[in-house]
Amino acid sequence: MRKAVLSWIVVVVVWGAASEGAGQSAPLLRPDPRQWAARQTRERFGFLDWLIGNCSSNSGDGGGRRCQHQEPEFEGYDGWYNNLARPSLGAVDTPLLRLLPAAYSDGVYQLVNHSTNPLTLSDQLMNGDNGNHSTGGRTAFQVFFGQQVVEEIVDAQGAGCPPEYHNIPIEEGHEYRRHPPHMREMPFLRTRYDATTGLSPNNPRQQLNEITPYLDGGLVYGTSKAWADMLRTFPDGTLAPRGQLAWNQKLGQGFPARNKEWLPMANPPPPTNHSQYVAQGHTAPVDRFFKLGNPRGSENPFLLTFGIMWFRWHNYIARYLANHHRAWSDEKVFNEARKWVIATYQAVVFYDWLPKYLRTNPSEYKGYKVTTDPQISQVFQSAAMRFGHTLVPSGVHLRTRSKEGCIPLSHRLSQGPRHHLDGVRTCNSFWRTPELFADDSGNFERFLMGLSSQSSEREDNIVVEDLRGHVFGPLEFSRRDLMAINIQRGRDHGLPDYNTARQFFGLSRLHSLDPKEFKRKTGAEVDISVLKRLQKLYQNDPNKVDIWVGGLLETHSSAPGDLFSRIILDQFERIREGDRFWFENNNNKLFTPEEQERLRQTRIIDVLLTVTTLLPEDDIQLDPFTAVHDKNRVSEVCLREFTLEARCTLPQGNTTRCQYLPQINSVNAEKCTPLHTYDYFSGSEVSYILTFTLVLGACVAMFVWIIVMNRTLADDMTRDTLRNIALPDNVHKAKEKVTRMKSRYVVLELDKAIRHLQVKNIQLNLLRTIDLNNVKVVTVRHLKDFRELIVTVANHYDLSLVFEGASHGRKFFEDLKDFCEDLDLDLRHKQEGRLSIKFGVTTVYDRQKKLAELCRFVMHHTVYKEKTPKKVEQNKSFFIDITLDELANELGMVPENLFVKQLFRRMDTNKDGFITVKEFWDVMEVLAKGKPEEKARLVFDIYDINQSNFLYTEDLVRLIQSGCGYDSTDAKSLAKAMMKSAGMLKDEGISFEKFKNIVLHPGSIFRKVSLHIGKDRQLTRSFSIDNFESFRGRLESETGDTKDDDTDSAFSQWYNGWINSIGSKIQYVFWLVLYTIVMFLIFAEGAYFFSVEREHRGLRRIAGYGVTVTRGAASAMMFTYSTLIVTMCRNLFAVLRSTFLQRIIPFDHMVEFHRYMASWALVWTVVHIVGHAINFYHISTQTASDLTCLFRDFFRSTHVLPKFHYWCWETITGLTGVLLTLQTALIYIFAYFGRTNFFRHFWVTHNTYPIFYVLFVLHGSGMLVQRPFFHYFFLGPCFLFLLDKLVSISRNKIKIDIISVAQLPSDVIRLEIRRPPNFNFRSGQWVKIASTGISGQEYHPFTLSSAPHVKNLTLHIRAVGPWTRKLAEVYGDKIGNEKYPEIYMDGPFGEGHQTWWDYQVVVLVAGGIGVTPFASILRDMVNRLQNSTKMMRTKQVLFLWTTGSQKQYEWMIDILREVEASDKNKIIRIHIFITQFRSKFDLRTIMLYMADRFYQSESGISLFTQLRAITHFGRPDFDAILRTIKKKCKANLIGVFTCGSPGLSRSVEESCREMNKSPDVIFRHYYKNF
Repeated sequence: MRKAVLSWIVVVVVWGAASEGAGQSAPLLRPDPRQWAARQTRERFGFLDWLIGNCSSNSGDGGGRRCQHQEPEFEGYDGWYNNLARPSLGAVDTPLLRLLPAAYSDGVYQLVNHSTNPLTLSDQLMNGDNGNHSTGGRTAFQVFFGQQVVEEIVDAQGAGCPPEYHNIPIEEGHEYRRHPPHMREMPFLRTRYDATTGLSPNNPRQQLNEITPYLDGGLVYGTSKAWADMLRTFPDGTLAPRGQLAWNQKLGQGFPARNKEWLPMANPPPPTNHSQYVAQGHTAPVDRFFKLGNPRGSENPFLLTFGIMWFRWHNYIARYLANHHRAWSDEKVFNEARKWVIATYQAVVFYDWLPKYLRTNPSEYKGYKVTTDPQISQVFQSAAMRFGHTLVPSGVHLRTRSKEGCIPLSHRLSQGPRHHLDGVRTCNSFWRTPELFADDSGNFERFLMGLSSQSSEREDNIVVEDLRGHVFGPLEFSRRDLMAINIQRGRDHGLPDYNTARQFFGLSRLHSLDPKEFKRKTGAEVDISVLKRLQKLYQNDPNKVDIWVGGLLETHSSAPGDLFSRIILDQFERIREGDRFWFENNNNKLFTPEEQERLRQTRIIDVLLTVTTLLPEDDIQLDPFTAVHDKNRVSEVCLREFTLEARCTLPQGNTTRCQYLPQINSVNAEKCTPLHTYDYFSGSEVSYILTFTLVLGACVAMFVWIIVMNRTLADDMTRDTLRNIALPDNVHKAKEKVTRMKSRYVVLELDKAIRHLQVKNIQLNLLRTIDLNNVKVVTVRHLKDFRELIVTVANHYDLSLVFEGASHGRKFFEDLKDFCEDLDLDLRHKQEGRLSIKFGVTTVYDRQKKLAELCRFVMHHTVYKEKTPKKVEQNKSFFIDITLDELANELGMVPENLFVKQLFRRMDTNKDGFITVKEFWDVMEVLAKGKPEEKARLVFDIYDINQSNFLYTEDLVRLIQSGCGYDSTDAKSLAKAMMKSAGMLKDEGISFEKFKNIVLHPGSIFRKVSLHIGKDRQLTRSFSIDNFESFRGRLESETGDTKDDDTDSAFSQWYNGWINSIGSKIQYVFWLVLYTIVMFLIFAEGAYFFSVEREHRGLRRIAGYGVTVTRGAASAMMFTYSTLIVTMCRNLFAVLRSTFLQRIIPFDHMVEFHRYMASWALVWTVVHIVGHAINFYHISTQTASDLTCLFRDFFRSTHVLPKFHYWCWETITGLTGVLLTLQTALIYIFAYFGRTNFFRHFWVTHNTYPIFYVLFVLHGSGMLVQRPFFHYFFLGPCFLFLLDKLVSISRNKIKIDIISVAQLPSDVIRLEIRRPPNFNFRSGQWVKIASTGISGQEYHPFTLSSAPHVKNLTLHIRAVGPWTRKLAEVYGDKIGNEKYPEIYMDGPFGEGHQTWWDYQVVVLVAGGIGVTPFASILRDMVNRLQNSTKMMRTKQVLFLWTTGSQKQYEWMIDILREVEASDKNKIIRIHIFITQFRSKFDLRTIMLYMADRFYQSESGISLFTQLRAITHFGRPDFDAILRTIKKKCKANLIGVFTCGSPGLSRSVEESCREMNKSPDVIFRHYYKNF
């Protein structure tokens, strides 16, 4: 004591001497608050006059004490460069300090493996009655001040990102399980960590401190300059004047401004308002809070009270400095004020609060130590600092001033029974702080007085239920157990066991958990029963005890136990020694020694009294950290309210009687609101269902619309035509239901003369005839209004009719009724309902199916098996009579055809108007097994129209006109040739005997005569004689068997065919396989990345492995959609075809590649969409905080609970995803189903690809899952495509003249186009044209029919679609010199046909108008043949042309005639197949074939084409053709080029594959379909 007194005397003497030398300096000793704060004034600067004084930087200023002359270095905000040797030491977001070795279960990052449930430990060891007063004279003021001290130096509770849940199981019998909502797990999220750690045992996981460990004013100013600037800014954007922090314009200068700028303050949902948030679908917005430096400063009103106090402290100092230093700028004032606030805060914490909290004094300050690490230790953050939890009371009083009676006021925060005592319940006040101050600004001082008047909870192991079971939580778990979280947090941070911690801090280890040993070694004062439970829960093993549990149970003597005390003291001393800007550090030049001394004397009461109007020792005691006692007094009025009086041990160690307001506990306060949960998907149900219903519905609607429009387009045209037809009275129009799904418009005619009901199409061509000659009964079923009726006649399928109106149906019924009466037929009719009339209908489909079965059966058994007709008739399924219509249909002819009638007459032996099964069997047996004489008799009978037993020229003319469509002149010429071939004179008839002698010579073709029935290809082959034996005989110039001598096994043939098929398209197969492999590798890489490398991040954590599929599909989509546009670089391919690359890259298959890529793109798109439909559901079920972490680029307010409609419709990713889905559906539906009938729509939708790719880029730019990388795939192809487009644009904007137009048969139009300058092309190439007479933007492809050497270009275009029909109309006949509309042309573009010159043997196959590319090729060949300098590599050419009639393309006949004339070396061999004739051996054409054989033998040219080319009847058998070529032509590789219908290309392709089954010759097939 004497030494202390002497030291004070020395200080006073020294200060006095200094004062005399310095003039008017402020005294060194701290002024008495009872003097400078004795009056209740608005602003008190008395303490600041002493602390700061009239300090001036001007040395000549004699009116104040001396200050620093040089500008000091002000402390930063984020901790960087506090330590110049290690700049990051103590910086924000740096790892916590690990004093103790990490004890992760795997040594790296997995939670410490303790088997005891944290909730069980909380219940068993920390449960008890609350409302017990402190034995150490602590006040609630000291406790909550300690909370804001902790939040000044450490914030390591933020959840890691991505979230790592290690939920705590809730055991049976726990409160959470017993009461609704009966939860089974309490959510627990692991904290943030340094991503560079947790990789190996040498580098275990290290958690981060998100703020600085220094006492640097982070609570007041934040941890960044930007945050501090926002605290100084008013909502209108103006800066607070004179270096102050912005204040609340409603509550006045004493309160911080509201968070109108939406600073990212912590904003958990207040648990008391849970039901409100669930109902409204969002929580409270963050702008309700005050702007503070501490983001969590509004957690509870008691913590906020200190935030307001320090806010006021800064502004008081700033105003003081501004008043005394008017030359200073606002920035200078702010920085100086901040310097003093930080210094006073350091002094108060270290020399006022800490000694009273720990009951021990820190060591003497020895100066700044650059080697000291100030970082918060793991054991401090996860255990020791949480000692304060046991001191937190269940509530705090709102106390009035002394002059108002020191009365505690009431403030309810929940609905329910009124509590018995005033105050604010801790558990119900979480995050509801603003309303407590906004409603009444006087609550700030009332809280200060209440905190200082109330005892903390007792220093023991018991924690109030407000924290142990009712601390705030997320919406899905609104009340949590903070003690269980403390235990789990220690395990999360890898803290070792309790014994290890004691040993590290110099304390003795425990050998067991025996209560006696525990008390002896730790000095614990807890109840013995608690220690016994501890022993049981941890199996008597102190090496299993969690540090938080063991340290808490050490609590004794009104202070933390030895372990926690040492940890806390160590931490604060390291903070002081490692802070270069500590106020006592003389080297930082922040303060003079005198100022440092004044700061050391500063106490919390000085700050509190400066910023309030409270009166010392009246409203509040001089030491608010300590309870009221005889030397720490308040007014007598207040003492009367302080009814709780108990003995306490003061920080100085002396014992006295302390007085408090009555303690708030769970009995006399309002109840804590219970635990509630929340389903985050609630509110998303409607939007989720509607979104996918509408999107899917739109896609289905587009699909259905295009299908319906395809079906109804022809019906509309037919109906319009039908309406314009003038019909007589006895003729009706209706819609006939052909099948249950298909219908057609028909005209019905009742012909009494021949007793027929005829059904015709709108062109009045006969479709079917209902023959009533051998019928007695006609049945009609109809609706009441006759709008729909069904006519049933024996041996005919039902006629199902729907009329346009009821009157039309009734009129038809009346006419049918009169018709039957006139013909003496029994008309029976029955009225039915709309449902019943649809049943029992025999449609044409049903009838044809039965006929087909009958024909198949008869054909099969007449050709291959012996079976009597009697056995056939026993088969009841074949009790059917065939009508004339049905026979004609099976023959592919019309009933009026003379040949059909003659054949029907020949078959109908009993003349009843029907063909029975036996009659049909007899004829077919003759054709299949009959002798040549029998077949000749059958043919003779058919051709003998008059049944005169003689054949005349007139009979043949009628048959030719009827069966082949020739006019009378051509038919007569053919008939005369046929008679001449038989050696007959003009008017002489042929008897059967002469006919037999003519046709039945050796090798007669009558041995091969058959009748082709039905459309089934296999059926036709089943009973047809080998069609092409004669053709092969001509081709080989001899008759003989041409079957392969191949005796390989079936497997060898299959293997060779497979190998040769690949070899024939080796380029295409190679690139196809390579592309597919790369595509799947890209998919696998994306899936792997999100399965393994991003296992714990983003959407992967929410949706599991489902997201790996969608992300893999997304990568594959990027690849396919990017490479898709490469296949459209036609100009590039046209150039590259002429280079060596055409031998490497399959340019001819780019269209197939385009479709292949597009198909895979669609597959991946569907996978991606379906996957994200599931993923978005998962997203909508997640917590808002987790989603903020996982999707950091999607910013939204913290009170928003994002629903499905937010993610789908309010994010760029979701919205563009919906638009992309719809556009994809639009493009693909029109590409697959609308191209034929709605080409304009197809063209328009396909040309929306720029929008598609823009949306694609925007879709990824949202970064919902990952950073966009579509550009890596897209930029290269896009660059090539744009260059290609620029080339096309440079050409297709030039108008080109049409020189001439010719209208050719079969709706073909020939355009002769002026050849543009420098337009070079190869035969077989094509161009795209757009007509200015239709649309200058709509381009269509057509093959050039002119040869490269010709001056002008020609196109032969057949009018088959809307655009080509319009083209034919626009370029129709012109009057005079009227000019044709000009065209735009783009091209030429390469095609597979242009590579014909690469092969020595070439097979050209054309179908119909598909002959146009070969017109160019053949003309080119002619030119090359005529010019020896341009000799071709090709040595043999076989041109096969299939056409319905040679008269359809007479222009091509001229070209072929020119080719024949120029082909001196017989390189080109031409074969024409006229497909209107079924076969040369068919009954219908046998005589024509004979005539053509005779005519060609006499003249050397075909009777039909006038060419040397061989004319064939029927469709070509490509197997036989290619087999003959294979034997005849000596070449290892043969090029086959096809242009025609898809069916033709398919037939040729199948034949090539068949031929490729043998290894010696490969047929390489190129095709182009139209």
